[in-house]
Amino acid sequence: MLDKPLLLLTLLALAPRVSCAQSSAPDAPEPGSVEEIAQATTEARFLSPWVAYLPASASVVSPRTFLHRIPGAAGELVNSSTAYGYCRALAGSSPRVRLFTIGRSEEGRDIVMLAIADEQGIQELERLRAATAALADPRTTDAAAAERIVASARPIYYFNAALHSDETGSTESVLELAYRLAVSEQPMIRRIRENLVVLINPVSNPDGRDKQVEWFYRFLKGRTNLASLPRQAPPYWSKYAFVDINRDAHQQVHETTKAVFRMFREWHPQVVHDLHESVALLVTWNGTGPINQYVDPLTYAERLELSFHEVQALTGLGMPGVWTWNFGDDFAHLYLDAIATNHNSDGRGYETFGNGTAETLIPEQPGEDGTVEWYRPLPPPPQKSFSWSARDNVNYNETAMLAALDESAQQSKSLLRNFYLKALHSWRKGLEQAPYAFLIRDGQGDPARVAQLVARLLAQEIEVQRAAADLTVSEGTFPAGTYVVRLDQPYRNYAMDLLAAQDYPRDAGEPYDDVSWELPAHYHLAAIPTADPRVRAANLAPLSAAPHPQGDVAGSGPVYLLKDSGQEGLLEARYQLARFRISIAERAFTVDGAQYPPGSWILAPQAGLTVALHDVAAKLGLEFTSTASAPQVASHATPLPRLGLWVPWADTDTIGWARYSLDQRHIPYIYVRDEDIRAGKLRERYDVLLYGHVDLELAEQIQGIPRTWGPMPFKKTGATPSLGTPADSDDITGGVGWSGLAELQRFIDAGGLLITLGSGSMLPLEAGMVRGVRRESGGVPRSTQGGGGAAAAASQSAVTRTPGAHVRVSFARPDHPIAYGYSARTHVFRQNFPVYSIPRHWLRMAYCTTCLDGPVDRSGVVLEWGDREGAPLVVSGQAWGGEGLIGHPAILDLRSGLGHVIAFNFNPLHRDLNRGDQRMLWNAIINWRAILAER
Repeated sequence: MLDKPLLLLTLLALAPRVSCAQSSAPDAPEPGSVEEIAQATTEARFLSPWVAYLPASASVVSPRTFLHRIPGAAGELVNSSTAYGYCRALAGSSPRVRLFTIGRSEEGRDIVMLAIADEQGIQELERLRAATAALADPRTTDAAAAERIVASARPIYYFNAALHSDETGSTESVLELAYRLAVSEQPMIRRIRENLVVLINPVSNPDGRDKQVEWFYRFLKGRTNLASLPRQAPPYWSKYAFVDINRDAHQQVHETTKAVFRMFREWHPQVVHDLHESVALLVTWNGTGPINQYVDPLTYAERLELSFHEVQALTGLGMPGVWTWNFGDDFAHLYLDAIATNHNSDGRGYETFGNGTAETLIPEQPGEDGTVEWYRPLPPPPQKSFSWSARDNVNYNETAMLAALDESAQQSKSLLRNFYLKALHSWRKGLEQAPYAFLIRDGQGDPARVAQLVARLLAQEIEVQRAAADLTVSEGTFPAGTYVVRLDQPYRNYAMDLLAAQDYPRDAGEPYDDVSWELPAHYHLAAIPTADPRVRAANLAPLSAAPHPQGDVAGSGPVYLLKDSGQEGLLEARYQLARFRISIAERAFTVDGAQYPPGSWILAPQAGLTVALHDVAAKLGLEFTSTASAPQVASHATPLPRLGLWVPWADTDTIGWARYSLDQRHIPYIYVRDEDIRAGKLRERYDVLLYGHVDLELAEQIQGIPRTWGPMPFKKTGATPSLGTPADSDDITGGVGWSGLAELQRFIDAGGLLITLGSGSMLPLEAGMVRGVRRESGGVPRSTQGGGGAAAAASQSAVTRTPGAHVRVSFARPDHPIAYGYSARTHVFRQNFPVYSIPRHWLRMAYCTTCLDGPVDRSGVVLEWGDREGAPLVVSGQAWGGEGLIGHPAILDLRSGLGHVIAFNFNPLHRDLNRGDQRMLWNAIINWRAILAER
């Protein structure tokens, strides 16, 4: 954008450009605002003249007047209803502001957004939206037309606040920013209003905001000693996700994500800027690398330039601790701001030094951020040497946002022109560089899963077409009905990122999150790239809506068969057919010349069955055939289990994705709390207990939230109407404890089936519920930059690491019910979970010759890591020390008493992404009785 040097070591020399004090003139400060802001700011160096007052207005209501306090006042937080009330009051009193509703939360709250510009900009919003939409598609807007549009258009800059609900300062910051942009007559503010359209979403996750605000007033208000604070966040924010609500860009599962994407589709903003809190004192995002090859270089250049300007501007104003670059990687674009990055705009973000509370604290957050570096020319003061207030947070947030907006206003034409150029580059690559398309056969085992993948592409505005006739290219002939993703489209780069395998460099640093998100790998499907440009001349019909496979019921019975071809929908189908008897074949068989593999269904004659099968076939895309008599093959019955899903209060986040997956498939289950485990009599209530992946070490899984914080109710009351959902408790502390662990042991020994996923498998394997398995390496898969200390170090320093990668596996027991629908060699998605040993009959009891480990017992290994025929371990992403993983258990089936434990060493329900892995879990639930019957 600008031609000035990018090295931040020059910032201090350049600082006079922005360091001169700014008086309030021509604004008049709102009486009392200067004093209140100064009083709420802990040190003068934490305040800039840009935000040291609230401009007075005779006609526009200020946040101070509406809230009866300044934003960022100590000990106060605004909930979503009050924040929206102020937004409506601001829009109702200023001709420079309009309010839009862009979505509704899972709990029914509006998600609203403000648009701010000068009067002319507000009057021309529809024209300005149409202009950025036209620039987004170079196929219909040529270069000359683009220049004409750029001449009269404005960039659109979107701010997103309060995504993570315990990061409380951003809502307060943007409410004040909105008012300042609407009323101030400072030259910088006028320049912003006249050259941009600023969009502000003050509470992007209103369900979580209201829970967090009520939690603050119930447990945190008035408490200023960091060491004695109780848990600072409620156990739930949104209905399903906690922190992972910011890992939803590819899936668009959560209503917050859908609302932001809806905004993007309707406005095509040039910047999506997400506001967060974690580190001192403000970092403006730019990862250390590696960078993603499918993001246009102009995006990286623009983001770097804006970040450099923010560091320069705030450093010049004397504000310490502002920096960029050294935070995370820039490889995975799966966060909310990536909605922009993946669609030719700039995804940006801040991390400010939030307290997790509105009270003023002396911070003690760990970190090595006190040195002078090229990317941090003026470091923050040492930890424990200063106090930090909610107003300090507002000052940094708002000052940096103003710097970013002013820079964008001054470079408005470059932003628009580059937005067009990025779309042009993407489209031209699809025309000029192979591959020219991806081809996805419709008949790949599970037509429903193919349709789901296509639907996910369409939801991202990636264009998909369908072959109207057989299609021949150099890679082969593809039948009519094949889905074709032609790459001569504006979002070609994002299509490549989703459909091609990832290759994270082996010599790169620690990844911040997943290193693979390849959709075909997640869905266990093939998307074939073609280097044949003739694909563009094929007879293709564009898809305007997500496809729905048409199932079929052939014949009229009386016996019906369902061939198991790996369909993910079998669990839902079994529950839809709950009142009917279904047997599952344990061996392959042949009927009327058709081959049926193990796992295929046999439905004996039953009243009403034919009608029910037609309904299920139409809904789930399943194909049933009929035969005169049942085949003679070994089989077992599949009664439906009483399914319990244990969700520990200490971590509801990752199991929230399990709840989402079950809810989407209409699977009835009982929500099981820690206190329900402690209450015992589990076998009387459940046949199968599912315990998902948790971001907890073993002791945390057992002891839960510290009892010293209790009693800590999570219940709906007159003072806390938002709490108590989706589950409630009189006291969320204490975990299951040792008594609950004993109850789980009794459940298994009495004939229950316990299924554990990911790090949840630590509980049975390491707490002694089943014996003979030893952890060999690794820990909970936390990022060191996301907290977690020792667990993160154990995970990241392990010789064997698979930080969110697709890796190959082989079934050690291909006849096991979990293997139904899969080939003997396949792949799954794995994070940095512990590596466990092959089971032994016993483990060492003392140090003596006859007390050492017993003989290896492979009977409990269902699935093992690695390919038995020697194919490379990694399908997509990266792995380090793979030789330490190959041959170790990926799924264990271990007996204890009358029951079994199925322990997954991966998470088949990872963020609703790895749908091809889910069937293994569904198999365990469907075939629970057969698994328990094996002795």
